[in-house]
Amino acid sequence: MRRFGDPEYWSFTAYRDDFLADRPTIEQLAILDEEIVNKALLSRYQGPIGPNEWSFLGGYYGELFGSFVSERVAGLIDTTPIETREDQFHEFRKAIISLNQQLSAGGSPDGTTISRPAERVLLKRLRQERYDPSDLDVSHISRGSGLYLLELFATAAQQSVTTETDLLETLLAQTTAFKELDKADARALLTRPVLMVSLWENQREGLDHWLASDGEGILEMATATGKTVAGIAAIANLCGDVPENPEQTPQTDDAEIMIVAHSNAILSQWEREIRDRLGLTTRAGSGSGRPDRLSFSTATVEFYTAQSLLPRYDRDLADQYDLVIYDEVHHYSNLDGGYGEAIRRPNYDRAMGLSATIGEQTDPKRDRLEEILAPVVYTYDLQDAQRDGVIPDFEWTVHPIGLDPYEREEWEQATESITNQFRALKHDDTTTKLLRQLSVPFTQLEDLGDFIRAHRAAELELNDVPDSWGQLQAAIQSRNWIRHRSQPKIEGAVTLAREYLTGVDDGVKLVMFAMDIETAEQLGEELADATENVFVVHSKIAASSNKKDRMVNRRIEQFSAADHGVLIAPKLLDEGIDVPDAEVGINVSGTKTKLQLVQRMGRVLRRHGDQEPHFHHFVAVPEGDDHLAGLDDKQYVQQRHWVRELGEKIGQQPTIDEANVDEALLARAEARGNELWAQDLLDDLEIETVQGSVRMDEIVEGLTSSAVQTLLDTVDFDHDTVVESDWETAMTLLRTNESLTPKALQRTWWLFPVYRNRPDELQELLRKVAQYRTASDAADDSSTPTETTSETSTHRGSETSQEGSENTDETEEPSSRGDTQTSDSPAPDKKRTSVEANKQDADDSGEQSDDGSVVSRIKRLFS
Repeated sequence: MRRFGDPEYWSFTAYRDDFLADRPTIEQLAILDEEIVNKALLSRYQGPIGPNEWSFLGGYYGELFGSFVSERVAGLIDTTPIETREDQFHEFRKAIISLNQQLSAGGSPDGTTISRPAERVLLKRLRQERYDPSDLDVSHISRGSGLYLLELFATAAQQSVTTETDLLETLLAQTTAFKELDKADARALLTRPVLMVSLWENQREGLDHWLASDGEGILEMATATGKTVAGIAAIANLCGDVPENPEQTPQTDDAEIMIVAHSNAILSQWEREIRDRLGLTTRAGSGSGRPDRLSFSTATVEFYTAQSLLPRYDRDLADQYDLVIYDEVHHYSNLDGGYGEAIRRPNYDRAMGLSATIGEQTDPKRDRLEEILAPVVYTYDLQDAQRDGVIPDFEWTVHPIGLDPYEREEWEQATESITNQFRALKHDDTTTKLLRQLSVPFTQLEDLGDFIRAHRAAELELNDVPDSWGQLQAAIQSRNWIRHRSQPKIEGAVTLAREYLTGVDDGVKLVMFAMDIETAEQLGEELADATENVFVVHSKIAASSNKKDRMVNRRIEQFSAADHGVLIAPKLLDEGIDVPDAEVGINVSGTKTKLQLVQRMGRVLRRHGDQEPHFHHFVAVPEGDDHLAGLDDKQYVQQRHWVRELGEKIGQQPTIDEANVDEALLARAEARGNELWAQDLLDDLEIETVQGSVRMDEIVEGLTSSAVQTLLDTVDFDHDTVVESDWETAMTLLRTNESLTPKALQRTWWLFPVYRNRPDELQELLRKVAQYRTASDAADDSSTPTETTSETSTHRGSETSQEGSENTDETEEPSSRGDTQTSDSPAPDKKRTSVEANKQDADDSGEQSDDGSVVSRIKRLFS
């Protein structure tokens, strides 16, 4: 809560002893960090202590931060005095505050320490210095948490030592330079397009082939090999920065660009991907309709469905486009009244077609596309991707197991603190009154899942959030921080590794990924009795850098030469070490594995005789008194859904092993976790997926007629729940018959956890979508002209007409800016959800939603 009156404590000592002393160190740090931010950014902010006591608060905070840095980079930073790190962090923090202010989006009273625009500018400058922004991934800490900026700094310090780079020094140098920026310079950095990801080898090859073909050609790249990023790299090459290519120079600072796709949902994905991959600002809100245009300092990007470019539509197009990108170009092979006419519509200097496959060399569709657009200049098929490890070719198993907290004492303190605080405010009069005011469908808190949802609503709807709520949120964030650094209990991994090493006659080679150096050494000691070939490698196996490199290389060579054994390392692949072939990978390096790690595992694991390589991933869940209902339930279910969705992406679902924890606890966690994730989607909130965040309306928009029919025909809706095996069968059929784009397929999977316990509602939803699609297709058929207009192209030779028509159930989906799961007005006896409230507010203000979209037509289902 903002404090502008008399302080609650006139002395810092009283505040510390009465309010802070009994809290875990990390929680104290988060609270104090928030107070310091508020004091720096709010000129009239009084805070909890007297005006002459802030120096004591700052000193105490400095002591805590010193211990935090010592712990956070334990075993990594051993030469720099803690005092120096403290001074560096304070200067870093001041520079970020200055940048926040220059971008007119400074830290806010809820504890945000770095605005999203400021973070983008910072990461963009690091990227221009050829660092990978993912090295500073601190997404496990909420941006509204006081620990966020601390974790950003500490992560840079850790990466500098681990990878032996100047990342921290570069970070500090760049932030120091921010102090000299004026608003115009800061804005110029924010709107400058910079390719924020390092291209995979196949993406780089595809881009190079396209550039060598004078910017005209089709890239044929298998699903999940990065076609979209290759297209965005073409934009960066044209009018922005591609940091890995020192010879690249922008060709224009005023580019006109067009993106063409066959549905509005895919165009929306393109807009989000362009913003994210080029380091541009994100758009407030989200709609499922077609984005209009995206403008930044060096370009304007327009978005069109293929249908909207047909000659019968009068579009106000530019005279000449610098670049047109045709996504899923295999849809556009027909000229005679088909979508091939869309390719001929715009005039352009450069054009790129993207597709997973456009047919065999002898396929007439391939010939037509090459004649209409341009030749295929690069092909990267599934076999290439599996050979290179971009798409892994192995079995994988997920093992639920207990969590081993990084700091047991801190974890127990945090868990106890959260339990006590939640118990105190659960039935508090202030909480009861607030819940009646907020747009949440409950009037009392069942568990921490309800509290997190209520707190999120309070931040959006109220000017002030009660101190008790803010303190509980800080405690939850501090526990999340401990959890992120924790790992699954290693006993299961040791047992599994020992079985592999002792149970096969001709021997097996394993790679094990540990969370940290200490765990790597412990694993090595545990497995010493199973094989004489145990090789542990990490950055601290020798005092000097040269000796360390020699020892690492020697141990890897010994592992490579051995016919069996185990190679153990923390973050081994992230350190760029070339790893020999192995048949089994075991990952115990944290609570959530990124897709990049799985792809790198694919590069490590290779087939061993007739045996398929196998990747084992351990998923941790707190047990017993460590388990907090609502909070840990959602975390566990997120991990389960994440690996399932990842399975859809790579076309191979994992096997979920029998749990090595309390089955009853997992059953309760799965039920409550599914309920919480479902509610997030039904409240029109974004959820984290493998490819980024997604909303329910986008999932529904991506469904095609054939996909809906497959789901209706395959899933049995007469049970109390949707049977998981039914859903997996349906997803396999959708993948096989290519009814959906790869990204739509991934997102469709999320209908399962949302409607798992409500099969009748899922069936009704699918029927409504089918009705809409049928009516839309019929309307489109009736409006198809009997004649098409030939248009003269300024960038090609003679035009060729093709007979026949291209069958597709994709139609242009009208823009929908309305909400997804709303009724036109709330029921008189029920609390409105936040979405309903927003919708009603929009209606009251005279704004109209577009009822032409799938979502708008079926939105009553979600109320």
